[in-house]
Amino acid sequence: MPLETHQFPCLSDNYAYLLVDETACAVVDACEAEPVEAAVARVGLPLRAILSTHHHFDHVGGNEALAARHPGLRVYGHRSDHGRLPGLTHPLDDGDVFAFGSLEVRAHHVPGHTL
Repeated sequence: MPLETHQFPCLSDNYAYLLVDETACAVVDACEAEPVEAAVARVGLPLRAILSTHHHFDHVGGNEALAARHPGLRVYGHRSDHGRLPGLTHPLDDGDVFAFGSLEVRAHHVPGHTL
């Protein structure tokens, strides 16, 4: 099964993305927990990771609630957000590589609109 991507609305004006591999899923920017849980239930696979692009609340507001509901959940984000990114378990540097299901993921630090 190739990787699938599902976009779904969060908050009143935002979106999150569910990455679905053969055996698990990951969410990109879990701004709130309930829409993530609904998306995960629709695909019927366990949530294994959160990929947080940066520390702003509208991107990480659901991290802690999801981590509490999914023991062992990995929360990835850039090392510079340590202490600001809720639930961060796997701080990354530019170029770091990690596995998600059958995929190899390479982190790219693109500091955009944050310090």
